[in-house]
Amino acid sequence: MPRLIAWEITRACPLSCAHCRAGGRPPDDAEELSTDECRRLADNIASVGKPIIILTGGEPLTRADVFDIAAYAHSLGLPVVMGTCGTLLDDQAARRLAEAGVRRISVSIDGATNESHDAIRGAEGAFEAALHGIEAARRAGLDFQINTTVSRTNRDELPEIMQLAARLGASVFNPFLLVPTGRGREMIDRQLSAEQYEQTLQWLVEQGSRDEIRIRVTCAPHYQRIIRQAGGRPDARSAGGCLGGKSFAFISHTGKVQICGFLDIECGDVRQAGYDFARIWRDSEVFRRVRDVDAYRGRCGVCEFRNVCGGCRARAYAMTGDYLGAEPLCLHRPAPAPPPQQGQPPEPLDETDRRILTAIQVGFPVVRWPYEVLAARLEMPSDQIEGRAGGLIERGLIRRIGGVFDARRLGYVSTLVAARIPEDRLDDVAIRVNRISGVTHNYLRDHSYNLWFTLTCASQSELEAAIEALREQTGIEEFHSLPALAAYKSAVVFSLDGSPPPPARRPGQTAEALELDESQRKLVRLVQGTLPAGPNPLSELARRWGRPVEILIVHLRHWLTTGLMRRFGAVLAHRRIGFTANGLAVFNVPAERVDAAGEAMAQHAEVSHCYRRTTLDDWPYSLLAVVHGHSVEQVRQFVERVAAELDLPDHDVLFSTREYKKTSMQFFMEAN
Repeated sequence: MPRLIAWEITRACPLSCAHCRAGGRPPDDAEELSTDECRRLADNIASVGKPIIILTGGEPLTRADVFDIAAYAHSLGLPVVMGTCGTLLDDQAARRLAEAGVRRISVSIDGATNESHDAIRGAEGAFEAALHGIEAARRAGLDFQINTTVSRTNRDELPEIMQLAARLGASVFNPFLLVPTGRGREMIDRQLSAEQYEQTLQWLVEQGSRDEIRIRVTCAPHYQRIIRQAGGRPDARSAGGCLGGKSFAFISHTGKVQICGFLDIECGDVRQAGYDFARIWRDSEVFRRVRDVDAYRGRCGVCEFRNVCGGCRARAYAMTGDYLGAEPLCLHRPAPAPPPQQGQPPEPLDETDRRILTAIQVGFPVVRWPYEVLAARLEMPSDQIEGRAGGLIERGLIRRIGGVFDARRLGYVSTLVAARIPEDRLDDVAIRVNRISGVTHNYLRDHSYNLWFTLTCASQSELEAAIEALREQTGIEEFHSLPALAAYKSAVVFSLDGSPPPPARRPGQTAEALELDESQRKLVRLVQGTLPAGPNPLSELARRWGRPVEILIVHLRHWLTTGLMRRFGAVLAHRRIGFTANGLAVFNVPAERVDAAGEAMAQHAEVSHCYRRTTLDDWPYSLLAVVHGHSVEQVRQFVERVAAELDLPDHDVLFSTREYKKTSMQFFMEAN
């Protein structure tokens, strides 16, 4: 069972806070769990564990039965605390809370003055009312803490708010880093930048040694990483970073269960489950996925701090549409991954798995009910396909299902960089390279040009500046950009059932970049994540986008037609499905033959990428192809065979000996 359960017993609230997750509403919500339902739910929770129950809202004190609910939970042995805005807390309410067994309350203070607090809380007099409520709590002997939602609006006031909390006698000062959900979506431009986020957490770590008040940070899991990097001792009560789904759960006013109040994805409904919260906690697919930190995508999944941080799943979902994706506001770049294991045994797959994996890589149906279309195509039940796909994602065989975009059509520029790095400098230089957000793949290869990475930037000038900055920072001149002069293939698509691999769109070479408005850019940010679960995933995407699903479908189909999106489908973890070896095959081809050779190379299923690129004085290879196989020897044999067929005697294969970084490009995230 979880250690903490936040139970939103109402969404009614007298305030209109700018950052409100719940979007407070008038009282008398007929959908709220009744008093009897609350008791049944408390009975179930107490029968299997004794987690701390946090009564929250809205404003819990708007419910007349809040004291009865608290007293009943307390009688079952459940520790009870409560979160309040303080405006309804008077001597009578404070005394009744203490009599009901409430151990502690939290009162939200978002500004150090009347003006700043009231502006955020949306009500004149809220600051004074909260202070009066705190005084009432002190008179009743109620322990209390101060919560503060941190954004650019009040970041500079944090020292004063913390000093105020200490003067008032709070046991804990608990900053919450803004998560842009609920009404807080309207504050997304006021959330801290990644740099401000890091600086704020570093400041809070420095304050952690204060004697007058204890600091606990919420919705900022990399606080635990920063503590460790600073050589500090982690707080045992919050040493796990993001607790959502692991030791923390949220129950809404209508009985919907989530990993936390900020990740608005339903994991179960206690009413439908017969008030059996324990079963939802144990069996929910979303809970099980967030507990597997090794399956997180992007840098969170390979970060050395993933077990003590894990990134904020709600912030990742709010900003990218992928709750398993990388934390968008983290500056840390993971340490280099260990060398890839060539020839490691693949995950076991049956015939159905292989058929589904092959079919959904290219041409995942852009329709309301995609699994029904796949069912007709594969002649198997749609719920079986949907369930298998979810299981393959959970096992890590599918990295994501979504759009794969042509960077150039989005206005970006890309290049392949070959660098010659002294052996004793490799790790240091690789880490510097990994810190560049536009670097998606970074490998050590067995050649004198030993470090190879892809770099994508919003403009040619930014790309050149990034490479020049590496030269200046490292003192190493040999970073060479090898831009593509022609693209023959770019499609990491594998056949697993013996059939020819599905065709993928050839990269565009002459079409101009498309101008997208902010709404379309938002859709790109959503689609470059992974599809929501369920039989009708595009409708959920449309809801997040804020436009009808019919419009979303039109956009996606148009993007596929124009080549802005090369494909829409599953991106596989190719090593885990058996393609454990890959090499960069390079060919010295006469200029008059290079296009014909590239076209021929692109026809082979073993080749995922094939480009004509610029050459160097000591690098004559103009045709480069990435070749995948089940073993190093298989890759070598393929390259030798193709080289003989095309009469290309001057060639080589560069195998990766270490994988420093491998992730997907995140477009239109520069502001973050």
